[in-house]
Amino acid sequence: MDQTDGDASDARETVIAAIERSAEVYGLKRSYGRLYGILFFESEPLSLDTLVEQSGYAKSTVSNAMGALERFHIVHRRSIPGEGKRAYFEAETDFWYVFQQFLQQEIQREIDIMTRALEQAETILEASDEDRAERDLERVRQLQRLYRRSETVIDLVTSLSFSRVQSLLQQDDNDAS
Repeated sequence: MDQTDGDASDARETVIAAIERSAEVYGLKRSYGRLYGILFFESEPLSLDTLVEQSGYAKSTVSNAMGALERFHIVHRRSIPGEGKRAYFEAETDFWYVFQQFLQQEIQREIDIMTRALEQAETILEASDEDRAERDLERVRQLQRLYRRSETVIDLVTSLSFSRVQSLLQQDDNDAS
């Protein structure tokens, strides 16, 4: 290995280690971050066995990680002609797409849960004669407004391409100048 390969390997490991630590920030296991990082630098999909070999993790760990990362749209399962049922995985490198999917799936789920609870609470509080009911009702309605706005923002953000968002932000920067 020449010095260039060593430098590239060091740089790659620096990024993979950062992705590994970043996974924890989002409540994922560090192993998920390391496996994504390995895939991120590959030009071709990798098999489960190759991921086990490159990561040093147990096959069950890699399999569980790939399932979780697939649900978050961070990796994609691929089949390769002539390889039978063997699963291959590749990293999603369009982070805008990953962000949009996260908003649509995870944040929207929170909004749905909260919206239902707030509607129930509003109905109960409207029928209540308790002293606190009026104040609590105002707080509930305040949260309802916030979640309605949040839903509108999510709908907007998930419907726009990244280049369109950049264009809008540049336009805003120009208007501010």
